[in-house]
Amino acid sequence: MLVENIVVLGLALSLDAFGVAMGIGCGQKLKFKEKLSIIFSFGFFQGLFVLGGGILGCYINNHFFSLSGYFSGIIILLLGFLLLKEGLDNKEGCVYYNLDIWKYILLGIGVSIDALGVGFSILYQYQLKLILLNSLVVGGITFLLTFISLIIVEYIRNFALVERYSAYIGGIILILFGLKMII
Repeated sequence: MLVENIVVLGLALSLDAFGVAMGIGCGQKLKFKEKLSIIFSFGFFQGLFVLGGGILGCYINNHFFSLSGYFSGIIILLLGFLLLKEGLDNKEGCVYYNLDIWKYILLGIGVSIDALGVGFSILYQYQLKLILLNSLVVGGITFLLTFISLIIVEYIRNFALVERYSAYIGGIILILFGLKMII
């Protein structure tokens, strides 16, 4: 996969984490340790799910049936529409959580579940080393965007708008990638 493509996909996937982190950050004054835990959880699970999806897709492609670009494009397209729907449904602004280890894990999984589908449908055709490298890139981008969101959250007034548009932008990027794969 071209480096630019994985970076753009990483940005699309991490925009959800960006919005959620912003919602958590505006809901309460986070301690440094809480911010680090959120950043680590979101980046770790995003990378892990891309890796898991890529390995699963590779295994299915090699042992059961051949995955096609058309099939993969449809999965990416559906994930894009799901992100758009999430943006439309998002009515919340700030979110208040009593943060503990389980909340970090559940939040990390929640913002990363779409990464499983992206890894499955895009990285299935690569060797493990390249799947791992791409997973690290996506996880790193998520680390960075989550970090940025927790810094700028103190300066933004309309959090619901930012969360909604981050889901829209991520959804549109995935839809465009899906269409590119199908056509």
